[in-house]
Amino acid sequence: MFERYNQPMADINIENFYRHIAVALNLLYSNFPSKFALYVDEVAGIDEPDEYGLHSPRYTSGFFALLWLEEEGYMRFADTIREDGVDQACLTHKAFLKLSAACDPIYVDPTLDNASTVLPLEPRVSLSPSVIEERKLVISQLRRALRSGSSLAVDKVIQHILHT
Repeated sequence: MFERYNQPMADINIENFYRHIAVALNLLYSNFPSKFALYVDEVAGIDEPDEYGLHSPRYTSGFFALLWLEEEGYMRFADTIREDGVDQACLTHKAFLKLSAACDPIYVDPTLDNASTVLPLEPRVSLSPSVIEERKLVISQLRRALRSGSSLAVDKVIQHILHT
């Protein structure tokens, strides 16, 4: 009877949550310190409501991820825009410091060789110290994880942000 609960399954809702959080933090950082309207479409993708006017669970979870960011002190906003976004959104001091901090690589794809990782810090050509430092920033690692398309990379970077 309870066999289906004992099987390991990917928690797709958590994966979507981490991706929504990652995209939102990236947009908030890119617009910092300006306040702007942050729409769920930008975070969770475009969604057409069904015949009853209800959005998909993915879209709805994107909206609730934005509310969660505010509740946990990562952003502030003036008001919600129905269930389509938040108005006057801005990173908090806490989130800005976490994203602009430098740290060792958060995630390195184990399936790739040492020279080509998801988050390369030691490229084949020599880079200036300022470029190397910029690549160590948490926001830079988050952006590379998003560009890589790797859910695992996004998950690891977001977990790092939420746990530090």
